[in-house]
Amino acid sequence: MKHAVVFGILAVLCLAVGSLAAPAAASSPPEPVCGPCSSAFEERAEQQGVGVNVTHSTAEIRVDENGSATWIVTNRLGEANASLLAATPERLRQIARGAAVDNGLAADSAGSVTVQSATVDNETVRVRFTDPDAASRHAGVLVVDYFHAIGTWGAVFNADRVSLTGPEGTVIANDPRSIVDDEHATDSELPTVDEGTLTWQRTAAAEDPAELYDEFYIAFAEPETGSTRVTAALTLASLPIWLSNVRDIVLPGAVVYGLVSIGLAAVTRWTVETPTDAGRFAAAVAGAGVLGALAAAVGLLPTTLLGVGVLYAEIGLAGLVRPDWLRSVRGSLAVGLAALLAVGGILLGLGAIDPRFADLAPTVAHTMAIHLPLAVAPAFGVGVLGEALMSRSTAAAVAGAVAAFVVAGGAFVPFDSRPFFLILFVLPFVVALLGLLVFPLSVLAASRAEPDGTAT
Repeated sequence: MKHAVVFGILAVLCLAVGSLAAPAAASSPPEPVCGPCSSAFEERAEQQGVGVNVTHSTAEIRVDENGSATWIVTNRLGEANASLLAATPERLRQIARGAAVDNGLAADSAGSVTVQSATVDNETVRVRFTDPDAASRHAGVLVVDYFHAIGTWGAVFNADRVSLTGPEGTVIANDPRSIVDDEHATDSELPTVDEGTLTWQRTAAAEDPAELYDEFYIAFAEPETGSTRVTAALTLASLPIWLSNVRDIVLPGAVVYGLVSIGLAAVTRWTVETPTDAGRFAAAVAGAGVLGALAAAVGLLPTTLLGVGVLYAEIGLAGLVRPDWLRSVRGSLAVGLAALLAVGGILLGLGAIDPRFADLAPTVAHTMAIHLPLAVAPAFGVGVLGEALMSRSTAAAVAGAVAAFVVAGGAFVPFDSRPFFLILFVLPFVVALLGLLVFPLSVLAASRAEPDGTAT
């Protein structure tokens, strides 16, 4: 029986995917926060043929109203090292320039970084340079993205003290400390906030430099600025990142899913040509959904499969108890959307008592949007049953499926960060898996819509 074979293959694939664990990958060491500080300065000096030993470093970053930042870096050296660099000021400037451009938070603006001075005084090297692209203004709020652009590998505080100060008359309008503060955070990783200055200070007890893996913006605004305006500014700052993710990930995926949908339309039509017991198939879909949802709820399957199980259970139950609801595109769409609301309600309830479900997505609305391609699958199945495969109704069904994919993809991709590039290699697999999950639901509705008497 076609339905049984197809559903059996799908069950095996779903269990295989559910058992997959995220592979451990070797990661690169975190990037230094300050290019001309500490060991980063030493390495650059060594490349210039000068051996130095930095005993203490500080970095003071002052952000201007126009979004530029002036860095003032100090490196305390031994007497012999200081004398050598003082005697070769041009070499010192080359070291300072190379260190500021190659490493640190300002490295993204390497082509625009300007070293204003590099001097030696009292065994201390002082480097002053300007980064013209440290911050941007949104809704009247100055948003610094230095710590939002640390990337996959994180950042290491390679200076004994790092401070970031906004323009005169402004204060830090968001709460970056709360983002960093968790049960694993050390005192060296937690910044202190003093109105318009954010400071990381290495503690005496810290054996290793603090490392930071949390991405966040720092917002400077006038003291009376409201939280809604600050939130809007941070959202606007992230919008180009999200649009880039949609362009680079979601839209290519939508093209692939469109081709998959055309194939699904053909296979769905082929599958329902063979008379079968649609009631038993609906019961199998509902049963698989109930078992999958329960397994995800108790931890036997990943929690991400809970929504899939609920959708299967709800749509399968509708096909079993009220098959007439699935005999039109409008009715099938209503069933799918009602099941989607059930997913939101169940996850909202479970999220209140179990953080595993509360953390699945930023909001319940995100979770519902991510499941939209499955919710429209019954309507897709009915829509492709035109007189010919390349009919207007099939084209509309494929277009609707692709639109649902775009909505789901837009909710799935990160809003304020770039995902790891390997997601592009996984994307075809994800699209294929989605097609497999959509297939039984579309076949179920298509079987119930058949007018030959076997689908009642």
